[in-house]
Amino acid sequence: MSSLLTTENVHVEMKKGQILKDVNLSFEKGKIYGLLGPNGAGKTTLLKTLLGVFQPTSGTVHFQGENLYNHPGNDLLKGIGSIIEFPGFYDNLTLSENLVLHLRYLQQQFTAGRIDALLQTVGLYNEKDKLFSDTSLGMKQRLGIARSISHQPMLLLLDEPTNGLDPHGIKEVREMLIKEVIQNNTTIVISSHLLNEINLMADELIFINHGEVIFETINMDVSDNFLYKLRTPFEMNRDFMSKLKAHMVLREGDQVEFVSPLSLEEIEEILIKEQVSIERLDVFELSLEDLYLKLLSEGETNEYVSEK
Repeated sequence: MSSLLTTENVHVEMKKGQILKDVNLSFEKGKIYGLLGPNGAGKTTLLKTLLGVFQPTSGTVHFQGENLYNHPGNDLLKGIGSIIEFPGFYDNLTLSENLVLHLRYLQQQFTAGRIDALLQTVGLYNEKDKLFSDTSLGMKQRLGIARSISHQPMLLLLDEPTNGLDPHGIKEVREMLIKEVIQNNTTIVISSHLLNEINLMADELIFINHGEVIFETINMDVSDNFLYKLRTPFEMNRDFMSKLKAHMVLREGDQVEFVSPLSLEEIEEILIKEQVSIERLDVFELSLEDLYLKLLSEGETNEYVSEK
């Protein structure tokens, strides 16, 4: 499948130091990517970099085969919709008027029916004549989502889009985003701290911490990701870990912990084939929460090996 968006060796530095480091990602058309990581991990900075408003210190971002920061005019950016941080609107305008203003700014053709349909999609049609200043946090988030999809972008970048929504609202947003992908072949990159919610909608997960991508998985059945605890004097270097399709979690002396989608039989077969001395090998099933916490745990060795 063709990639709509790619990053190559993206670094972002500020006065406070390095925010993103050596980010290499590829986003295919018609998929939802869940971006997971703790506060301060670099998720929002990454989304701003993908949006074309935060030029990397080094490295490149390509969207539709074009360098996002080397392209004349803003034609490329019209193919991107976003909610980054708090969605800003005009307090003295109604919900409908705010959407109209946004589409006029983008020089998009629209009808009153189109505005009503957008508000209906996000559950705000009955509130369309309400001033933005009179809306709740959840309503503001819904309007932000409506604005982000109003021009039918190829790429959606959403930073905590369900913030302020109740469980019913979160479910509605999830279903709406999945429908957006199915109907328009949209690519969505969404950050969230709601692990299980992301797992219900995302095709792939990207874990980020300290500005680095530490793990990617296309295996959305998290029960098929296993934690292995291996006791061996063998040196588990990066090349060997790639054979196990593994991410190193911890190494202390001869005790090694790693996460892999491979079954116990497959792991044992590789270890025997490579003549690795096995003093003890234990395997544990992981929930998404377990996987998340393990990937963010501090160890002597923390290296990422792609499953692709």
